Amino acid sequence: MCLASAMHRLLPLLVCWALLHGPVVAASPETVRVAVLADKGIESAEEEWAGVFDWLNRRIVGRKFVLVGLDHPQLQQAVHEHRVDFVLTNGGNYSELGYSEGVTRIATLDSPFALSPTLAVGSAIVARADSGIIELSQLKGKHLLAASPDAFCCYQIAARELVLAGIEPERDLGRLEFTGFPIQKIALAVQAGKADAGIVRTCLVEQMIERGEIKPAALRVLSPLPTPGFPCQTSSRLYPDWAFAVLKETPPELARQVAIALLEMPRTAQGYRWSIPAQYGIVDELFRDLKLGHYANLQQKTLEDMLRRYRLELAVVASLFVFWLIHSIRVEYLVARRTRELQNMQAEKQRMTEAMRDRQSALDHAGRLAILGGMASAIAHELKQPLAAIGNFARGMDRRIAAGRLEPVPLREGCNEIVLQSERADATIEKIRSFARKPVSIVQSVNLAGLVKEAADLFGVAHPEVRIDWNDADNDGPALVEADPLQIQQVTFNLLNNAFDAQKAAGNPKTPIKVTLERIDRGYEVSVHDKGNGLKDDDIVRLFEPFFTTKADGLGLGLALSKGIIESHGGRLSLAREVPGVCASFWLPAETPHE
Repeated sequence: MCLASAMHRLLPLLVCWALLHGPVVAASPETVRVAVLADKGIESAEEEWAGVFDWLNRRIVGRKFVLVGLDHPQLQQAVHEHRVDFVLTNGGNYSELGYSEGVTRIATLDSPFALSPTLAVGSAIVARADSGIIELSQLKGKHLLAASPDAFCCYQIAARELVLAGIEPERDLGRLEFTGFPIQKIALAVQAGKADAGIVRTCLVEQMIERGEIKPAALRVLSPLPTPGFPCQTSSRLYPDWAFAVLKETPPELARQVAIALLEMPRTAQGYRWSIPAQYGIVDELFRDLKLGHYANLQQKTLEDMLRRYRLELAVVASLFVFWLIHSIRVEYLVARRTRELQNMQAEKQRMTEAMRDRQSALDHAGRLAILGGMASAIAHELKQPLAAIGNFARGMDRRIAAGRLEPVPLREGCNEIVLQSERADATIEKIRSFARKPVSIVQSVNLAGLVKEAADLFGVAHPEVRIDWNDADNDGPALVEADPLQIQQVTFNLLNNAFDAQKAAGNPKTPIKVTLERIDRGYEVSVHDKGNGLKDDDIVRLFEPFFTTKADGLGLGLALSKGIIESHGGRLSLAREVPGVCASFWLPAETPHE
């Protein structure tokens, strides 16, 4: 009895001990909801983006990323009510959400079929090859098929080109029919003669021909735009690809983790990956031209709407008109009695007008003198040293002539120095003009040696204390590559800036930075050698990671961006330790001769 009573008293204590010291169950991962525009259905969206969500779930521990497939209105409502954390959508929908809800892009899709993340998607307006329709302007009064009024690639982009061609889609077309998705049925309907033309995304026609779904010469792309390097015909300019965006309410640390994970994501089996955020300003221009989204208030109002909206203003205008009519009748009645006064007033007005003209002419002249004075001051500041040198050499030659010392060698040296300083002044003026220009950025055949030398010279203008030792003596002839000059100069500036910062940190900013160009492996390699404190092995490995930096005020994006630029040109960027310092180099393939 005693033993049973004791066990009865100990039982609750044993249960409590087991609850306190039992095995710990791992906490469930926190769900992260990503709204995905699923205009072709949820199943299609899940299949298309499965690789991205699998990567995020494996890369970011403690989070479970869930795809939420929504159409345009549902996605807008979910973002407005903060029921999701991120948004994955096309460029048009992202631009509108950025304006209305303040979402921010953290990455842009990099497609293997695009020229770049910024030049990726467009519209092809197709018609039967035997229809006689060649230009967009011939679509007036015709039957046109499109996917949806909200479809970015399959209506809105093409609609802008139609407007620029002088065709208002809802007014000038004979019939505008929206068929929904998939868009392949639009191409098939046009081939079958069920409509005069149809809007599809770029490259769809070429892909359907390759798969044998349509005949090779059955369809024609209307008003094709020349797009160097793009493999498909397009009726429109190209726009940025899909954006991965974050809501304002999403924790910044989570947004940072997702951004890094996306940028580190390797290419998928289909060749897709993520790049740094592209510029979407051209999408805003599209909405403005079409008067869509936040530009919808620019659309013309009907007469009834205007009367209803501005009834008070119109009443005021009508009252003023009646008052003006009465006043005019009164003036007509009094004009006979006041003719002499009016003639005197007219003469006085003429005199005052002439005086004002004289004063305005004097003010205009003074304004022109002020502008010329400002320009002369700026140029004089830059030309002060070469002009002073020219004066010194001229005075020296004058003294030698006055003294009868007419040896030809010193006089010729003085003349040469005067010519040299005048050329220096001319180069200064040319540099000022060069800085004022705004060149167009395109991929083209360029001389890499000249491009790097120009970048080094401009870097020297921005940093007068820097010394650059340039050497490409081992190359015979120009080093021709296919490249975007602006982007290559951006990479060169970044490498020179890193080298200069490293030498300043080491206390030797005036030590020459060595820049070389060599022919290596059917391409050209540019190397920047600094004499800084060098880098650790761990730092060299991580310096290409986004947001990693060894500088106190650095952002950690310079080398990551440069690496992406060079790799997009088919090249490579690398870092190597030297004693002392670091060698940063990039390699680009030589230009392939065209047949």
